[in-house]
Amino acid sequence: MSGEVSIQNQLLNLVRKEKTLITVFLVSGKKFVGFVIGFDRYTVHLRCRDFDQIIFKHAITNISVPKAVMQKLPLMNGADRFDAVEASFPAEDQMSEPQSREE
Repeated sequence: MSGEVSIQNQLLNLVRKEKTLITVFLVSGKKFVGFVIGFDRYTVHLRCRDFDQIIFKHAITNISVPKAVMQKLPLMNGADRFDAVEASFPAEDQMSEPQSREE
């Protein structure tokens, strides 16, 4: 393995240090909202409201974090990457409502 740190580990470490509330979605459809207490190669330790949860990483489909946290994430290949992606989205006032299909 090279000395490169994965984006996944950078993100988990950042939300752990900043005690950021995140949402973790699992393959099974369950979701957990809580704070990352720790993580290793295979698991994430999440502190939820009433309990702690050890989640296997292979069971996670995605992790939802606040936009402000993602902007603090040190990126390889330049930090302007998110700005370029965001610029391609229409402004909120220009977004149209989804079309309802009546049959």
